[in-house]
Amino acid sequence: MLRLLALVAATTSWTPPRPIRTATILRAAPPHPSLGSLTLVGAGPGDPELLTIAALRAIADSEALVICDRLVSPEIRELVRGELRVAGKMPGCAEKAQQQIYEWCREGLVDGRRVVRLKIGDPFVFGRGGEEVLERRERLGVEARVVPGVSSCLAAPLAAGVPVTHRGSAHQTLVSTGYGRGNSSSPELPPYDPMRTVVLLMAVGRLRSIAEDCVTSQNFPPDCPALVVEQAATPRQRTVLGDLSDIADLAALHAIKAPATVVFGDAVRALHQGVAHGLIDLPEPTGASPVIDVRHAGVARPRALDVAETLRLSTP
Repeated sequence: MLRLLALVAATTSWTPPRPIRTATILRAAPPHPSLGSLTLVGAGPGDPELLTIAALRAIADSEALVICDRLVSPEIRELVRGELRVAGKMPGCAEKAQQQIYEWCREGLVDGRRVVRLKIGDPFVFGRGGEEVLERRERLGVEARVVPGVSSCLAAPLAAGVPVTHRGSAHQTLVSTGYGRGNSSSPELPPYDPMRTVVLLMAVGRLRSIAEDCVTSQNFPPDCPALVVEQAATPRQRTVLGDLSDIADLAALHAIKAPATVVFGDAVRALHQGVAHGLIDLPEPTGASPVIDVRHAGVARPRALDVAETLRLSTP
């Protein structure tokens, strides 16, 4: 009898069904059949010879609408063969310029054009590339193609003669924007590590507060080597060398402006031993890429970049 009751209880027990989980599907706006195409292209730090073949092919399209901001070097802008529109992304009005870029992209896509969004460095490294992909996907149903570029976070220090990793000086590299959470005055950098190189993008306008915060809050020594390179990998490159105690004063003295890359850490001195604080003395611009020769030797290029020939040779 007890076994029978147990069997009845087991077979007649009831448990409420589990709720059915449903996935939330994010749907983009349906694409219009006459919309054009969008390609985000990384322009690298500034030297046309550091463009990828894919990037060069995109901006050399004579029928493309190429949209960029003033941070893209004039040497690269000169390679554009189609229509070029340049937004004035100045400090304090970046959001307004970004909205202008969105509107230009929308106009080109609605008109059925091939739109090339040209961005300094790499589109997905502090370049708002992901935001622009989502904006076009959600508003117009257009899926962007993305062409990577050489990021300034690595190429700019190299152009200034700084190996961001160097045996005995740095075995790790930290890359950050110069803005903190909610656009506060300083980024949330970790405490000082003598074997770490810190690379900051979009930081030259806040260099003083960042340097002070590193010393007072993150235990960086005041004599930690520091360097700022302006317009890296272009004939207008200027490099200021110092330490955290004077780098902001030196940058202000020499009127260093964006686009500029800031570097902190012992690796700054790895190839600049014995060099005095201040503007590093460079020869007159010769057209040579400082990325090719970090010693800034005055070796001119044999000739200007031939777009048509480069593309011809790259075609399988």
